[in-house]
Amino acid sequence: MNGVSARPPCQASEREVRLSRPRYLIRPLLSADESGLVDMFSRSSPEDIRLRCLGTIKDFPHLAAKRLAGCDSTHEVALVAIDAEASGPGEIVGVVHLVDEPTEPGTAEFDIMVRTDMKGHGVGFQLMKDVLAQARRRGLKKIIGYVFYENSAMLLMASELGFKLAHVETGIVRVTAHL
Repeated sequence: MNGVSARPPCQASEREVRLSRPRYLIRPLLSADESGLVDMFSRSSPEDIRLRCLGTIKDFPHLAAKRLAGCDSTHEVALVAIDAEASGPGEIVGVVHLVDEPTEPGTAEFDIMVRTDMKGHGVGFQLMKDVLAQARRRGLKKIIGYVFYENSAMLLMASELGFKLAHVETGIVRVTAHL
């Protein structure tokens, strides 16, 4: 295993939370969620996708959904927020993803996205709290993320969750939470 200790796979369970709007179900991502992720990403603004990807990616909804739906639970955690009161079944409104850093044992990198029309309802904050709890259960020492400087909402949320912010290059901030 190249000196890297194996971490227990994601043991997250499904639970319902009530935030400022409807009820949400937070649960581990399933491979069957791929089409729901495509829908979520397709219903998000190009600006939100740019902020999430630190740039633009051709055919992002399909590529990102396929990648996330196929994540390796021994090295990754992915959680989704489902709108429990949506008209369609299992409507995904947010996703957070954590992947082990192969060159830095005990560290994982996160990325998160909330569907544009669902921002400001606490979904992202709850997903981040849950993924931080998963990281602690997995024995990680820290998690990191990279955020555009202009993404003030994400930087504020990271600060509120205890992340330390450091500029790493023009326009990019590295956020780090020591667990």
